[in-house]
Amino acid sequence: MPSLTSIYACGLLATHIVCASQFSDPAQVRKLLAGNEYTLLACKDSSKSVLKEWETVQQNVASTSVIDCPSSPKFCQEMDVVSFPAIRLYHKDGSMTRYRGPRRAASIEAFVKRALKPSVQDVPGQQLADFSAGDDFVFIAKLQGESESINAHYRDFAHEYSDRYSFGITTSNSVGSNGIWCYNNVDGTQHAASDLNDPIALKKLLSSCTAEIIPQLTRRNEMTHLSSGRSLVFYFTNNEADREAYVKALKPVARRYAEFLQFVTVDSREYPDMPLNLGVRSTGGLAVQNVHNGQIYRFRGDAVSSGQVDQFIVAISEGRAQPWDGALDEDDEAHDEL
Repeated sequence: MPSLTSIYACGLLATHIVCASQFSDPAQVRKLLAGNEYTLLACKDSSKSVLKEWETVQQNVASTSVIDCPSSPKFCQEMDVVSFPAIRLYHKDGSMTRYRGPRRAASIEAFVKRALKPSVQDVPGQQLADFSAGDDFVFIAKLQGESESINAHYRDFAHEYSDRYSFGITTSNSVGSNGIWCYNNVDGTQHAASDLNDPIALKKLLSSCTAEIIPQLTRRNEMTHLSSGRSLVFYFTNNEADREAYVKALKPVARRYAEFLQFVTVDSREYPDMPLNLGVRSTGGLAVQNVHNGQIYRFRGDAVSSGQVDQFIVAISEGRAQPWDGALDEDDEAHDEL
């Protein structure tokens, strides 16, 4: 249990992080909830291994701990935790915000920073550049002369999504006309709402702006990506650094073929059967599947080399690449037996 000194030192951030470095009992957690303006509570199962990402969170946040829900079921039920692992930001006034992002330290820390700010921030003109680059996805509105209903709708929208994205509003003359813009700093793109009188304009803006060029396939989004109507370029890996290197290298290629191909990364631990079904070793690799005829093309080479992958795609389109016949290599079969 961290000392009271370390707990109140964390008050400089107006928050207290509770994560997986050690388990706290319900009485300890209640004390933290009562003594801090914000408490980030990680609820998990002690039988599951601790993610390394939590170690990074622990290094960057003054104080950390975690609640073991199977050992404290009544407490977790009281906190409305019905499934875990779960990360919740509890406010001293009793309100709560769910964390919906990836289990990565940088994403969790960014979530906490957003929680400590208003859902919509007033942005002076001289701060526009810094603000628009300050988060992965940033929305900025200039609504002078627009109806109060549009302004209120934007603020309601921001309140709904402020746990995931940053929202600002400005009156700066450096923004030439009224409108709402979204800056995707992950892929370096910019989008704008075209018709603010459209009741779903903001949802359309969010969808187009936050769509990743190379998303990671998950149980939540798999139907969206697998039914896109475009042929699929699968990259399998169980290493986050490897995945990030691949995404960084292949973004230009994915952008070039976006009309015809959907690039996705796949965690081979979450989808253990998919690699071999596509002729790829479970340790990692790349395959292209033609959704129209079901043909699969296995890539042999350095998948992080955008040039090699580009040439492979061209070879498929020109009929120079042969589809996989369904036979596994000896090393694939041996690995599968392990």
